[in-house]
Amino acid sequence: MKDKILLVAIILLALALRVPWLDKFPAGLNADEAAIGYNDYSLLATGLDEHGAPWPLAFRSFDDYKPGGYFYLVLPFVATLGLNIWAVRLPSALLGVLSVYFVYLLVNKLFPKHSSAKSRITFGIGHLAALLLAISPWHIHYSRGGWEANVASVFMIIGLYFLVRTFEKTKYFLFSVLSFVFSLYTYHSLRIVVPLVFICFLAIYFEEIKKLFKDTQKTRQIIISAVIGILSLLPLLLQFTSAEGRSRFSGVSVFADTGPLWEALELRRADNSDLRAKFLHNRYVTYSYRFAKNYLSHFSPRFLFITGDEIARNKVPGMGQLYLWAAPFLLLGICFLIGKNDQSSKLILAWLFISPIAAALTFQSPHALRSQNMVYPLIIITAVGLYQSAVFLKKKLKLFFIGFLLLATFLGGYELARYLHEYYVHYPKELAYAWQYGFDQVSDYANKRLDQYDHVIISDRYDQPYILIAFFQKLSPAIMQKTPLTPRDQFGFSTVRDLGKYQFHRIDWGVDSQSPNTLIIAADEGAPDDQAIDKILDPAGKTMYRIFDTNKLK
Repeated sequence: MKDKILLVAIILLALALRVPWLDKFPAGLNADEAAIGYNDYSLLATGLDEHGAPWPLAFRSFDDYKPGGYFYLVLPFVATLGLNIWAVRLPSALLGVLSVYFVYLLVNKLFPKHSSAKSRITFGIGHLAALLLAISPWHIHYSRGGWEANVASVFMIIGLYFLVRTFEKTKYFLFSVLSFVFSLYTYHSLRIVVPLVFICFLAIYFEEIKKLFKDTQKTRQIIISAVIGILSLLPLLLQFTSAEGRSRFSGVSVFADTGPLWEALELRRADNSDLRAKFLHNRYVTYSYRFAKNYLSHFSPRFLFITGDEIARNKVPGMGQLYLWAAPFLLLGICFLIGKNDQSSKLILAWLFISPIAAALTFQSPHALRSQNMVYPLIIITAVGLYQSAVFLKKKLKLFFIGFLLLATFLGGYELARYLHEYYVHYPKELAYAWQYGFDQVSDYANKRLDQYDHVIISDRYDQPYILIAFFQKLSPAIMQKTPLTPRDQFGFSTVRDLGKYQFHRIDWGVDSQSPNTLIIAADEGAPDDQAIDKILDPAGKTMYRIFDTNKLK
């Protein structure tokens, strides 16, 4: 009973760290979140997305064709709460909490004998893994935003749990299949990771799987579940063969970066031997090295424990993806699992080494978002290392056991407090631009004065401002559905430049200031500060946007 009370306490902690103040932290709303909310708003109003497509499986959005899984999860929240930040972020936060529970269940299934009675409380690796995930900065960060990657990873862990339970009752295989399928419909990276983990599972548990097929009833249930899964994936397979399905990968893949290709050509020109040059310096070699570099960068101590992701939206200042104090326990956990070499250990290690593969295929690495599923095996392995350390001290060095628990509790509490301070105090002040902070104020300011001007020019310095205007102003979907996108840029993305009186582009002061009867909302683009009629400030008091009336310019 007391172990359940402890689990409930961990889940409540996870809830407290993920749900409160979602509309204020992260400070702002990014364009991808706005696209999710507004497309759902459009579907509810017209049955069509912002581009006029009826109930799509992949949303065109900025020509990046976002998978539809999270859109449809958010849909009932938009219908109930309205088009606002809470509706977009709450499903991710709640599922983040749910994943804490399923990590507990999964770890207890994989390591059922590892528990320790202490003060009449059964505290095992499952509790430790759930607790570490509950306070994980990597997991909290992506649970608090409208991130498809977080949701897809949650369904992956649910699918893996039911897959392990299939050996008990084959009916669980259907739950596993449906969970995996939904994760594939939710985020691109999991379309590589989930199949590879599933293949490793089949190889690791091959003998147990053969035994299942000796029972006719179990075989029938497995085949039916597999057929349901395959049929469910047919629309996704058709997407893969389409130009739209390939657009996202072509835009962000490592091959979109021509740097390695030009590097090979330069080295080839510098080499006097044509045959040797072609053998040593070619695109296959250079891109292979780039992939290996990208892959290994996800295991870098700097990325994991010191600075984290370099992309501002993906990081909290001064923090790694994991707490620094967890580093030795992660190493101990890896050593223990390698030494143990049982099926559960092999599965978790295989997942760890597979988890960054999809992210490594893109030109931005290490990438905390695309490798977000990596947090689960890392947390589980750290929990194993922490647990084994405690067990060793309790058996061999009892005098140090209490001190170890106190030290681990202090370090964990200190790191959590430091992370929360950075997240709630410094993050909004230092990286407000990363979340397009202040655009709700931009939208409100422009909307109230729209009738006074012939044009409103808004800087696109901070990415896709048109969808934020549509979101915050709850713009009529009928207007949006008639508004064309621009041609794709070099990375495969499109945008909207003109939306009624609104124009969105980088401010060219010499040109834009000459536009008659125009309201200009500029970012840090060289517009004269002393002629601004108003300003929008970030949480640190610095200017995010300067507002100009061309009728009042000197």
